[in-house]
Amino acid sequence: MKTINLANFAISWKHSKFALFFFFLILFTSCSVPGMMNPDNYGRKHQVYAVDFDPNNLSSISISKMDEGTWEVSGKVNNNENARFSISVENNYLTVQANKASMDIPTYQTWLNYALKELDYKMDTEYDIFETVKEGWVYEINLDQFPIVEESTQRMLMYELK
Repeated sequence: MKTINLANFAISWKHSKFALFFFFLILFTSCSVPGMMNPDNYGRKHQVYAVDFDPNNLSSISISKMDEGTWEVSGKVNNNENARFSISVENNYLTVQANKASMDIPTYQTWLNYALKELDYKMDTEYDIFETVKEGWVYEINLDQFPIVEESTQRMLMYELK
């Protein structure tokens, strides 16, 4: 009778170590149950927005939100501090600003696509073209170093922190 109880204890101890390991794995990594359940999130702590703009006419911009792998188009908004994001070009600097919530460093998608195609950049190449003006809120690009690509519509990807 004691050997059966000892065998059951050994089996339950083996499974509890696995459960304990799994618990600590989730606890001490960036994985979380909501993050694993949402395929668009994967534990990230930001919401992705696409901001489309014409550098020759910055009176309005278009903002789209990434939702479940597709872009949800919000439409055109006035390009000012009342919009979620605003973009300006002054003194040969392109400046992007978050107006509603803090954001991570944006990606200038139009320039990146150009660099990958025309300048032989690779996806793993460093392409940090933004300089931080105000951490989380304002970033700028020196247009002398990284000129605007000759396309009418430009796209920035903004990563608003949750």
